[in-house]
Amino acid sequence: MEKKRLSFIDMAKGVGIILVLFGHLIYTNEYVRVWISAFHMPVFFVLSGITLALGTKDEKDTKGRIARKARGLLIPYLWFSLIYFLVDIVNVTLNKITMHDFISNAIASVTFKGKSVLWFLVALFLSQAVLIIMQSRLNDTCVMIITVIIAAVCCICSVPFKTVYEGAADSYLITALLNIPWTLLRAGIVIPFTAAGYYACRYYDRYRNAADRVIVRAIIAVISLGLCILVAMTNWSVDTNNMILNNPLLYYAGGFMGSLSVISFCSILPDIKPLSQVGRYSLVIMAVHLDMYVLWAGLKAGLFLYGLCGISYAITIPAVIIALILGCIAAYVIERFFPFILGRRRQ
Repeated sequence: MEKKRLSFIDMAKGVGIILVLFGHLIYTNEYVRVWISAFHMPVFFVLSGITLALGTKDEKDTKGRIARKARGLLIPYLWFSLIYFLVDIVNVTLNKITMHDFISNAIASVTFKGKSVLWFLVALFLSQAVLIIMQSRLNDTCVMIITVIIAAVCCICSVPFKTVYEGAADSYLITALLNIPWTLLRAGIVIPFTAAGYYACRYYDRYRNAADRVIVRAIIAVISLGLCILVAMTNWSVDTNNMILNNPLLYYAGGFMGSLSVISFCSILPDIKPLSQVGRYSLVIMAVHLDMYVLWAGLKAGLFLYGLCGISYAITIPAVIIALILGCIAAYVIERFFPFILGRRRQ
């Protein structure tokens, strides 16, 4: 079992969550947001595949591996869903959201579709669980073929399914029933990213002597970044949560290239401690930045600074910095005093 944290993984997570914050700010340049949306979520799934490969080299206990993933992902999902529910009670009381939205959010939580950004935790767990099961019973070639088939079927089915889902939006019962296949379809769409990280890590480990050169990784990072930018120019903004993929081939191309670029760049950099720390706290930052008004607080500060200087970047950059600081504080408090929220025991 690999116990030592790898700084490049934490830094890549840090870059990913920073891009998520920029992507959720309406004041971020429109074309930059399109580019960010191409890979800011796929990179987390690719990284999960890498950590899965690193942490399970000698493990044969399939049920135990899945149970550990459930503890680390589904327990936080349940706790943060409860927190979101309590926040929604306040919001509906203050008439900030409608009763319909309140009930719809509650249904999404209990059916594991996930309210807001929490979809990510369920999709991550399901993609890892399916990969663990396949990897334990099939050879690598079969796993890769089945992964492609699953993704293709889910991409094809997502378009008519969304039409049916939108048509049943007024029925809580039908919505609740459709939330489950929605969750499964979304998980099937992201499985290739998790599998790519898993097998890329296996390949790199096998050919470490040939590939472990800084100049090679730097070239890969630059080329993949350029390709990701080209994809973003042709494939308008995508949204994995809502299965808005536009062109699925370009969706995967952008996700793979952008993720490869981020991971390659981080692998040639020395350990940047603040960025690594942000990466370690990325799960909590992801969970609190929208529905717990962390990014909103940063945005208010950014707008205040913009009013003083009139520079557009005074909105987005301070907003992200403040959101990161508040998110890290929330993560520290949770890890220090409420580790059960993350499925951990107090040290």
